[in-house]
Amino acid sequence: MRIIQVIVLLWFACLLSVVPSVFAQEQHLSAYRLQHFTDQNGLPQNSVKAIMADKNGFVWLSTEAGLVRFDGHKFILFEKSALPISSNRIRGFVPNVLAHTGHGKYEFYALTEGNEYAGILKNGLASVDTTFYGGYQKINPYLANQIRHNSMLASLPSQYAVDPFVDDYFAATEKQLFYIWQSNKITCYKQGKPSFSVDGPFKHFLLIGTSPFAIDMKGKFVKISPQSQHRALSLSGDITANELYSPDQNTYQLYWNNVSRQAFLYLNKCFYIIKESESGTLTTTLILKDFDFNNLSIVTAFYDEAQSFLFLGSITKGLYLIKKNDFQTLKMQVADADNVYYAQKPGPGRSVLTAQGYRMGLSPNGSKALASRASAFMEDFSHKFFMAANRDSTFWFGAGKVLFKLDQSGEKILARLKVPENFTSLFVDQGNKLWIGCDHDNLYRLDDTSGGYKFTSVLRGRFGRINMIGQETPGTLLLGTEAGLHRFHFSSGKHEVVSHFKNMNIRSFHATAEGTWITTYGNGIYLLRGNKLVRFPLDKDRFLATAHCIVEDKNGFFWITTNRGLFQVAKAQLLDYAKSNGNLVYYLYYDQTYGFSTNEFNGGCNPCAVKLADGTISLPTMDGLVWFSPLKIKSELPGKAIFISSINVDGKDIAVGDTLEVPRDFQQMRMQASTPYMGHVNNIQMEYSLSGEGRPEKWLPINQDFVIPVSKMAYGEYRLIIRKINGFQHNDYSYKTIALHIPPAWFETWWFKSLLAILLLALFFFAVKWRTGYLVKKDRGKNLLRHYRVISQIIAAVNHDIQTPLYYIGYSLRQINSYLHQQPSGNSLITRMSDESLNTTLRLSTLTKNLLDYVKLQNNNAASRTQMGEVKASELVSSVCEVFSAIAAFRQIGISNQVPADFIVWSDPNLLAIVIHNLLDNALKISKSEVIISAGSENEKKQIVIEDTGEGMPDDLIKWLNKPYRSYEEWLRVSTHTQQKGIGLVIVKDLCVLLQINIIVTAKQGSQTIIQLIF
Repeated sequence: MRIIQVIVLLWFACLLSVVPSVFAQEQHLSAYRLQHFTDQNGLPQNSVKAIMADKNGFVWLSTEAGLVRFDGHKFILFEKSALPISSNRIRGFVPNVLAHTGHGKYEFYALTEGNEYAGILKNGLASVDTTFYGGYQKINPYLANQIRHNSMLASLPSQYAVDPFVDDYFAATEKQLFYIWQSNKITCYKQGKPSFSVDGPFKHFLLIGTSPFAIDMKGKFVKISPQSQHRALSLSGDITANELYSPDQNTYQLYWNNVSRQAFLYLNKCFYIIKESESGTLTTTLILKDFDFNNLSIVTAFYDEAQSFLFLGSITKGLYLIKKNDFQTLKMQVADADNVYYAQKPGPGRSVLTAQGYRMGLSPNGSKALASRASAFMEDFSHKFFMAANRDSTFWFGAGKVLFKLDQSGEKILARLKVPENFTSLFVDQGNKLWIGCDHDNLYRLDDTSGGYKFTSVLRGRFGRINMIGQETPGTLLLGTEAGLHRFHFSSGKHEVVSHFKNMNIRSFHATAEGTWITTYGNGIYLLRGNKLVRFPLDKDRFLATAHCIVEDKNGFFWITTNRGLFQVAKAQLLDYAKSNGNLVYYLYYDQTYGFSTNEFNGGCNPCAVKLADGTISLPTMDGLVWFSPLKIKSELPGKAIFISSINVDGKDIAVGDTLEVPRDFQQMRMQASTPYMGHVNNIQMEYSLSGEGRPEKWLPINQDFVIPVSKMAYGEYRLIIRKINGFQHNDYSYKTIALHIPPAWFETWWFKSLLAILLLALFFFAVKWRTGYLVKKDRGKNLLRHYRVISQIIAAVNHDIQTPLYYIGYSLRQINSYLHQQPSGNSLITRMSDESLNTTLRLSTLTKNLLDYVKLQNNNAASRTQMGEVKASELVSSVCEVFSAIAAFRQIGISNQVPADFIVWSDPNLLAIVIHNLLDNALKISKSEVIISAGSENEKKQIVIEDTGEGMPDDLIKWLNKPYRSYEEWLRVSTHTQQKGIGLVIVKDLCVLLQINIIVTAKQGSQTIIQLIF
């Protein structure tokens, strides 16, 4: 065996000596990422002549088609159909020099070629200000008797000729402080009066921040101040390193934004921002390189310093948004290279060694990717999934049954071993022990003994292939197997199955003090703490279901790779969610627009990612290694406010506001929500809730078009709330609330409903009276029961028509009653009368419903008269008692429901309710102090008992009620000739026979009546 090993080692040594080990090559990396917008992808028109951002974060553009607002994803055009302007062509922007004089609602203005001033409002919209120029004339001493709309200093390069010897030019820095450039002189005005002047001549005049500067005829910067007369300023900073820069020659091109008061220099395809230092000198900082302004016809610029976003406008080619490239993709730039990466390990300096045998790294300044073929042996071996590193930077590598120990470069084989079985995973624990997971139910440990390496089988079980090994604690391993997740205590040899992971594909483990974080392929992310398991919510697109790897940075963030991109999440938010599942978890999404070659990251390897000593993270993908430094990344969070851009009701736009009067008969309303955000649209997560008038608060997601649809609703007051997640803070939301008022129609007003109800009640009583009299005269010989039934038919006909008015009367009385009870100093008499009116209405509604149900019963055939089922007697009795609670309290009679909560009878719930309703109504009429309703069983039959404290019941009535009948048809024949009085008791007897309820009445004359309903 030892001879064979020596031969193999010699063969590999020969191979390494024959094949060159290093083929170094460089890859130039872009420091920027660019988004280009034209009329092909949303920009209304391609001539962008001026750019400015408002305080909300919206970016405004002046174009030939109108004023354009950009929120990062959508362009909104303000032109003649939306604004009262005569021309859609926007010259550019001018600052609001009247912000302190009543024009404070505007941030700055767009000037049209028709000389109208469209002001940028603080709500993210625009409107024309017809009084601005008149106010400006009052503060500019040269405009008292003339109209010159180009008198305010324009941005550079200027679209129109600027000649101070022909016209004067105005620039303001702050309240009551401005400058006039006329002829060869620049004059400062304070409080409307000249303060000092500086003589020229000058080529340009501009403001950098609040400081005034000029460019003299030699191209030198001059500070405008009382102390400086033609004192040229030298430039310092990054521009001095430009090979074409000359301090003695004007070789650069000046750009100046007249609203943001930012100055820039363009030289040799490089773009610099100019800042005044504390010492008064001008410092330049490079913000863009290798970008040809002249070829692209760039005429305007705006720089968002907080986010390092640069906006460039072309006179012919649209808008450019340029951001720093935080992510770099490293590849081996040769034709036969394998750029699909999996396992890797840190190499010397700022580099990694990949499982292909490539050494990948960055140059010291990070501008170039350096790649070389470091290990021909590893490249030829062609296995990319395991590189288990030891403490001394050597590592284990191999496949099948062949295991190699290589030096840190991967070029030298230190050991070659044969594993007893085919292995599928390698892991070096905290104690520098190598663990080997095999293909069939076995875990080995490699022991380094004095006699050499020894494989020890430490665990054998029915768990199939071991795909991944991780360390939970110093004495515990986690094994991701075909059968799920297993925990192995190697100090004691105990083994246990971790529940909830059956048939899951474990991708990686990340052990922290808070527990072990587990990623799975198809089931998302988990946190395992002892025997407690927490599953975290997925992103809205469910990309995190296939999570490969978790890498933690020093800022407290997890970076999670998936098949569809990269996610950043705050560890604190995940732990907060683990404590309370209702708390927010926000995932920030990155895709290939951030600098990746592909969205498909790789996993299922060990290690699944590498973090270098300087904090740089290296992630494997299907097309290169993605490198980034988390400490240098400014997370693009959607932390701006929520705005409503437009509201459309049935095809017509209405004014945007926080309180809306919506037409009563509208069918569809659409609200366009927006928030300024220049990042990926997936990171904007908005929800809305529409509540009021019986609608509970329920949060619904807003789609990526950010349109909120509202369908037709009943009249009333509603509240629409929009909320947006701002970022990684605890339950961090922004809210926007809009009140909606939908007026009622005249026939929906409370006074009309009340009047209609009173009229219908009057008609009801007159109709009953007239019909009763008519029937009595026509057929006096018929029995009383038939008389009652005819009246019942009339009552049912009228009763059906008053159900809706009674409902609206009850609704109106509830609103009035609720209002009276909320008044701190209301009239108690009126409140009590309101209570009585409401209770009377409720009783009337219940009574009419019962009558209608009973009359309908008479018209049904025998098979459909009842709907039998289990009835919870206690709940039914409680509902009936609730109807009579107010009248009982008024009469000072107690109602005691003693029916057990679990007492159930077999009956028709609606008809049984009518029976109990009528019996309780009669009991309250005659009882002196109390009515008791109880239940129980006697002789294996269930019964409900109603007892009152009245004066008893006549014997003939008791006899009539107690008489049994063999069938309902027999009762109908006999009841045709009944002489009993009281429609309520007739209904009771009728329904008891129908429901096969045996009614037994016993009475103590003058003191008590007991009625038993036996089922």
